[in-house]
Amino acid sequence: MSSQKAVQLSLGAARSLSTGLARLQAASAQGMLVASQGAAQVSEKPVMVAAQAPILGATPSSIASGIRAQAVSPLSLHKQAVLPNSVVQERAMSVLAASKMVGAGCATIALAGVGAGLGVMFGSLINGAARNPNIAKQLVGYALLGFALTESIALFSLLVVFLILFA
Repeated sequence: MSSQKAVQLSLGAARSLSTGLARLQAASAQGMLVASQGAAQVSEKPVMVAAQAPILGATPSSIASGIRAQAVSPLSLHKQAVLPNSVVQERAMSVLAASKMVGAGCATIALAGVGAGLGVMFGSLINGAARNPNIAKQLVGYALLGFALTESIALFSLLVVFLILFA
């Protein structure tokens, strides 16, 4: 296939695409006019009318900008529902309750660290007492002090959870 034939085929495809886009744009513009002419005519879907007005000499960027200008935003299609005040208050309360639960769940993450810390601490106590049995009593005293301090973190975490849920 020669390069001239390839160029002619691509130009033909571009012309047919341009003509199709022009027809689609004209049909959608007329359909929107029919749908917005009055309240007496109720039409959910725009009426498609074929138009024979090709765009000659139009650049692809001008065609694309025309299509973008006619595009409908998804937010404009959304119908706003009017809710009674009690439903709005109930929804706000349920969001508040859900937020409290999420916050309480996040506050309990500290308990995982406490559990890991206690495991490491008592594991080290056993290891130290096995290596040097002479100072096992002294190591138990240090381990109980570490246990108390580590558990205080867990109690503070639970305090925060209860404050979030019930305050």
